Amino acid sequence: MRTFIAIEIPAAIKTELTKLQAELRRTGADVGWTNPNNIHLTLRFLGEIEEVRLTELKRLCAEIATQFQPFTLRLKDTGCFPNFKQPRVLWVGLAGEISIAQELQQRLEAGLTALGFDPEDKPFKPHLTIGRVKSGKNIRQLVAKSDMYPLPELSFAVGEIVVLKSELHPAGARYTPQAKVKLGD
Repeated sequence: MRTFIAIEIPAAIKTELTKLQAELRRTGADVGWTNPNNIHLTLRFLGEIEEVRLTELKRLCAEIATQFQPFTLRLKDTGCFPNFKQPRVLWVGLAGEISIAQELQQRLEAGLTALGFDPEDKPFKPHLTIGRVKSGKNIRQLVAKSDMYPLPELSFAVGEIVVLKSELHPAGARYTPQAKVKLGD
């Protein structure tokens, strides 16, 4: 089962990200746009796991969640991985109580490593993926419009973490919650 741990994003934030995607689509760039319903903050992608490991994964998430109180994040800026000269992934960055999100992710990472999962090889950069660049078509226009887009100053409360199953379909990925764990419980 393809699995990851994430923070879900409220509908109001997804609405704003949909507006951003619509504006960027006007550039005619060749981008695979993330379904707004699927936009989330990934804390840790696990890949394929055996379903029997789900119990220990849920237990780990519940244990770590008790160590944190709800916190607030907000939309910050737009960007690209690896960079604006060679964009592959378009994202919206986050700010606010980001150090809490980073600490949460680090504790999850340590717990997952202790359970035998391979350590993450990339540093954690809190972001919301809005699209993946497929080719260089109209890339300059896309980058310029993305860089100049005036994101609203919206914030949201993070009150839980979610273990999600990801199923790939021709129409796009489908995410199904396997566990939702409230922070502070």
